[in-house]
Amino acid sequence: MSDIPGSDTPDPVRRALDLFVFAPVGVALTMAEDLPALIDKGRRRFDTDVRNARVVGQFFVVQGQRQLAQRVGKLLHNDNDNDNDPPAPRAEPASAVVPEVDVTPPRPAADPADGIIVEAALAGYDTLSASQVVRRLESLGPAELRAVHRHEASHRNRRTILNRAQQLLEGAGPDRPIG
Repeated sequence: MSDIPGSDTPDPVRRALDLFVFAPVGVALTMAEDLPALIDKGRRRFDTDVRNARVVGQFFVVQGQRQLAQRVGKLLHNDNDNDNDPPAPRAEPASAVVPEVDVTPPRPAADPADGIIVEAALAGYDTLSASQVVRRLESLGPAELRAVHRHEASHRNRRTILNRAQQLLEGAGPDRPIG
């Protein structure tokens, strides 16, 4: 039952023993030796997944609580998000009810001439930040300032630019006396 000298193939009985006896014994011994490490690895992986799931769950619970608190606050203050629902009646006397009025002025229509004047006065105006524009406003004349004000009001409506242009038009610049 030995291999034939010079032959590369093992004898069939030896192959059968390797396959049906020694391989299962080797697998069983390896499993017995490596089982504690595999159990530890599985436990760590499971614990990590559970911790991650807990963190995500807590995040969503907190977000849900915030949204619920906001909705309850809106309901208690009679600020309904749904315009189809009629508002709940208030228990205030009629003389105390003040109608809500939108105080934001409508944006003026854009005038292409203003855009041309602004671009000529401040090249690349639409790419400039508000602070960059404000610094350059003092070098402009009244006609250009009015064009900048109208253009800004009809486009991006940046309050810092609008306020500073209005101040300069009214003569209240940092080195100009109010008058």
